[in-house]
Amino acid sequence: MRIYSGRTDKGETVIVEDNGIGIRREDIPRVFEWGYTGYNGRREKRSTGIGLFLCRQVMDMLGQSIEIESEEGKGTRVILGVSRKKFDME
Repeated sequence: MRIYSGRTDKGETVIVEDNGIGIRREDIPRVFEWGYTGYNGRREKRSTGIGLFLCRQVMDMLGQSIEIESEEGKGTRVILGVSRKKFDME
């Protein structure tokens, strides 16, 4: 696994990537959904969890972005937008 900062046309980012099993192309649009269950490259076991759902919720509350790029058998890259704007706390 690698974690590093970067810059895109949208601004500053933190990128977390691995060279694991990857996520099937058809599953990528759904990985942030509550209760999502998919094979995620596994042949025998299905994967479930709320990790990415919670990540999306937190990033949305902070007004930041989260995106996923993945290729089955090659790994996954999670791109977190990290703008430096001030937040109003209530």
